Amino acid sequence: MIILILVFTLLNECLGQIVDIGYVWEVKCPPGCSCEVQKLADLPLHRWIKTSQDQNLTNDANYELGLNTDHSIIPEFLNVAICVIAEDYEELLDKLPSDIQVFTILESGIGDYEILLQSTTFQRFTDLISLDIQGIDYESVKRNSDIAQRKQGGIILSVDSLYPLGLNLLYLNLERVRLTSLSPTRKNKANLVIKPMNTVADDGNSNKQLLNNITQSTGHRLIFLSQQNNGQSDDKEILPYDVYKQEMEGYRETVGLFTGLGALTHLRVYDCDLKDISWHMFDGLNNLIQLSLEKNSLKFIPEFCFYGTPNLKVLSLASNQLLTLKSVDLAGLLMLEDLDLRGNNLTFLSELSFPPFPMLKTADFQENPLDSIFPSTFEIMNTTLKLYLGGEGSKLYLQKNSFLGLCRLQTLHLYNLEIPVLERFVFQGMPELLKLRARGNISSIDFDAFVDLIKLVDLDLSYCHIRKISMDAFYGLENVKRIDLSNNELEFIPPGLFGVQQQTQLKEIILSKNKLTSLPTDFFKMLRIPNKLSKFSIVRLDSNPWDCTCSMITWNPHLVNRLRETAPRCTTPKKLRNWGVFHALRKGLQCKTLKRKYLNKSTMERNNYEENIIS
Repeated sequence: MIILILVFTLLNECLGQIVDIGYVWEVKCPPGCSCEVQKLADLPLHRWIKTSQDQNLTNDANYELGLNTDHSIIPEFLNVAICVIAEDYEELLDKLPSDIQVFTILESGIGDYEILLQSTTFQRFTDLISLDIQGIDYESVKRNSDIAQRKQGGIILSVDSLYPLGLNLLYLNLERVRLTSLSPTRKNKANLVIKPMNTVADDGNSNKQLLNNITQSTGHRLIFLSQQNNGQSDDKEILPYDVYKQEMEGYRETVGLFTGLGALTHLRVYDCDLKDISWHMFDGLNNLIQLSLEKNSLKFIPEFCFYGTPNLKVLSLASNQLLTLKSVDLAGLLMLEDLDLRGNNLTFLSELSFPPFPMLKTADFQENPLDSIFPSTFEIMNTTLKLYLGGEGSKLYLQKNSFLGLCRLQTLHLYNLEIPVLERFVFQGMPELLKLRARGNISSIDFDAFVDLIKLVDLDLSYCHIRKISMDAFYGLENVKRIDLSNNELEFIPPGLFGVQQQTQLKEIILSKNKLTSLPTDFFKMLRIPNKLSKFSIVRLDSNPWDCTCSMITWNPHLVNRLRETAPRCTTPKKLRNWGVFHALRKGLQCKTLKRKYLNKSTMERNNYEENIIS
């Protein structure tokens, strides 16, 4: 009996305990791993997959469909395994059950050991629909010795490691993983060219016959140079794409890392030190919806690189080192809805930067040293709803018709904008714009500057160093509800700048942190509609050097004193410094009309904090 107990104890230590998760999945999970059953909506892969909840959908069914609209028939409960691996990773992975559906591999240690994952590693896990491999975050390792050892160790994926998972794998996340060769290794690699369909090569009768047999129509198609070469000449045979693919099937060593993953819908390669990519990597990923190559070392995008992902909807190349962008680089992405190019080194955008994007909704170019947006740059992006431009690295200059063609744009954010005088021509071409946010240096705003933005609701021009503004600058903004001019250098507000007769929907004006000492006498009168209940809610006037005089009796405390922390205070005269404006008018200056016109007993009780003098 004692011997049996000892044997059972040893088996438990070696193989792990039998775990019954909800009486659904009974598995032997080895030490160093956890095995359990989870709902799809509870999986950690939601942290990197853009779902329908990003569009403010809260329905659980829509949430799961947002993960994968093409594979909505996914079991409600999934077999999930998470393993922390180090030197003994092979033995550990061999003890896992083969019916895992969601697998997460986490590297431990300091990266001094090489963990090579090959096709034999995953050949048992053919039921996988999600694979998440995460290496150590060496940016958090501060010791130089550990960083040096990183170059010799870490998780490495062989070129054929994922091949056994091609039938079912939908989600693939690779973080801080070393990738082996991702492109064909033969010396005479294929080159991609574009040829007219009705053009026939002059040399080689076989080539002529082949091209003529493929098609008789006009237009253009992709043509690849053959891999086959007898070594006697640098000339290569010209082949159509389909013929080239058949030839490539014979070269097992040229299979890319993602080749064969035809079911894959979401792919993320994060911080893997990718320096080069090619069309071979993504060829045949017809079901791919989301692709993220964020935080790598890419400087250029090869021509037609993503032509093999015709159904791609989300593409992120953020936090790379991209220097330029040409229309052929992103050609073929006719279903793309979200383009993220934040944090690169792009210095300009022009009409030659983009191919047709008939479905594009969001384009993000923040944190790029953009200095020029040429005319008609976005004319081909006429379905875009949100656009973000500019960064700290360089001043952003706009030209006439820079935004021409953005006929459906609703949100525009501009950073580090450099415009001495903001004139009408700058924002032409965006009749549906609802929200405009600008940061940078705009010395002056000219008349009718926003007259073409007839549907604008939210105008944010804070932190723009604005010094002068025309009295007709906001003419035509009949639907604007909020105007933010805070944190500028305004010393004067022209009469008639704000008024509910023109801006009929205006509810909020923010003039905080400027250099204002006074307001026009009719400022608050222009915010009222005679014989009608005002819908205006707030005017922020705090953090200005106000010169308190009895001319301020026209100020409306109901609009200004909404919050104690934002109540305006006097700077001059000296004896009233730091007094609340309305307290100074009532007590310090004894402007009697104020009490009769605006204040009653209840109002004074609600604002009794103004009785306190802060000196």
